[in-house]
Amino acid sequence: MTKRGPLSKIEKFYIENNLEKELEELSLDLDRAKSVVKAYANKCTPKVQQNKTRLSDQIHSYKGSTIMTETASMISDDLRSNFTSPERKRPSCTTGIK
Repeated sequence: MTKRGPLSKIEKFYIENNLEKELEELSLDLDRAKSVVKAYANKCTPKVQQNKTRLSDQIHSYKGSTIMTETASMISDDLRSNFTSPERKRPSCTTGIK
């Protein structure tokens, strides 16, 4: 006989951290109905995706000017270590301000 009532904090935590498992396996582990587990798993999925911050979402353009937020600056600094090729600095591509 499956449990009834709202999910406890422990059950919610278990579902959030085991989303990769099959729905049937989760419902058997928690002794809950599949519909209850599925409903909470669907609520949890957007939360996991919202934590990812994209660089393009943090840069704003308006009439030819571009503004980078502090978050975008931090992300680009973290990514900078991945780009160590010497081809990035070409004197032929650099122009001076007159």
